[in-house]
Amino acid sequence: MSSHFQNRLVGVIVLVALGVIFLPDILDGKKEHQVEQFSEIPLRPEVESASLPDEALVALDLSEKEQAFESSSVESDSAAAAIEPITAAVSVDKRAEPQAESKADSKAESKAVVKAEKKPAIKPSSAYTLQLGSFNNAANVRGLVKQLREKGFNAYTLPATPIDGKLTKVFVGPELSKSKLQSLQSGIEKLTKLKGRIVAYEPTAS
Repeated sequence: MSSHFQNRLVGVIVLVALGVIFLPDILDGKKEHQVEQFSEIPLRPEVESASLPDEALVALDLSEKEQAFESSSVESDSAAAAIEPITAAVSVDKRAEPQAESKADSKAESKAVVKAEKKPAIKPSSAYTLQLGSFNNAANVRGLVKQLREKGFNAYTLPATPIDGKLTKVFVGPELSKSKLQSLQSGIEKLTKLKGRIVAYEPTAS
């Protein structure tokens, strides 16, 4: 009984040993066969340019030229679009310059008109003076003027420097109010014995 069991055990050990020895070789053989089968299948079909017909090559060449023409036309359109705003801005600036100059000229003219209005010309008849008389003796003229000024009257002569032998006019004034001169006239007459007459004051003559 024990010898029979021993024989079986020995047989099992022999089978296991054979399996361990030969099983890897069997598996490696299957792997190599599978790899060879996979390598036989082409991964990607290769198209040779030489095998293409002439018509296909011409079509490809035309399509490439069309793409290049389209890209160049797009670039020219974008360049034209970039130039147009610049020219528009330059034209706007050129139009704005004359308008600014015209506005500056109009402002200068308006200022000149305002200044002219603020300084109206003085009319000769806006003031009055009392003319006492004309004398050709310079000493008498100087004495009369001195007498009037000592009493507080604003006396002056034309010409300013009396000359012997030439007529020199003696005046009292000027005054803006004619009535004021009329009120002074009586006092001057009592002082100088000269009545005189009221005339328009002429600044250019003085």
